[in-house]
Amino acid sequence: MSVGWEFYGGTALVLLIVIVAGRRLRRPGSPKGPTWRNIAIGAVLFVLAGGLYTLPPHNVVFAVLAMVLGCGFFVIGIATLGGGYFGYLGAVAAGMAAVPWMMTPTPLVMSHVGRVVTCKVRDYDGTGVQSFTADCPDGHSHDMSSGDYKHFPHGQVQLIVDPHNILPAQFDGPLHVTAKVVSSILLLLGAAGIVVAAAITNRRRHGEVPHVVNPRFSSGP
Repeated sequence: MSVGWEFYGGTALVLLIVIVAGRRLRRPGSPKGPTWRNIAIGAVLFVLAGGLYTLPPHNVVFAVLAMVLGCGFFVIGIATLGGGYFGYLGAVAAGMAAVPWMMTPTPLVMSHVGRVVTCKVRDYDGTGVQSFTADCPDGHSHDMSSGDYKHFPHGQVQLIVDPHNILPAQFDGPLHVTAKVVSSILLLLGAAGIVVAAAITNRRRHGEVPHVVNPRFSSGP
């Protein structure tokens, strides 16, 4: 199956699941339905997305689809729990809870187990490239990509690799582990704060929270 079919087919399936799961939010009145279960499903999908991205075969497409599906469940759970503007706040919380699982695990582990090796850029012709394959002395090859065009003197590149070839290779340079760990903790705390605020709102209103405010997602008032 091509990457295109994986992505577009998976996106269509994710949208279908989210539309079905969020049908209660399209009904007028106080939203009812599973709240903590949807939030828990979203959290599990965030962890799954991080695992798909970090561990072999490092399938970025499936990782992104799992993260998007997790965001859908997370938003639905928070919106149902808090009502009102918690549809918007749930989207913020979903982004805050999802990013750390994709951003932090690899550099955190690589800072402890990674080692720097000089690899050869396969079929390098001297021009700048964004995507390439690096062949390393240990016999392993790594598919690398960059946001900008890179040039490699003598067709070589230095990478930080996992000796056990489990984690994806990283370009040699500062991994900014401390900054990523601190920002990840702050993001998770922020997401948890929004969930707690939704729970407090639900308790104060005895479950009769206002209809979710999101005219593009709701047909209610």
